[in-house]
Amino acid sequence: MKINTLIAIGNLIYVVYSLVDRFIMRIPDIVAIPMMIIGIAIILGGFVKMR
Repeated sequence: MKINTLIAIGNLIYVVYSLVDRFIMRIPDIVAIPMMIIGIAIILGGFVKMR
């Protein structure tokens, strides 16, 4: 199964957020919440595009 680019980008956003938030510095909620919403929207868009 070919991986969709949008799904990969959404997962990358989530992984980078998690790593930065946990190990480098705490990301404020005012930045984190919109970033996670965008990441989830990109992942869902990738799943819809695959169908």
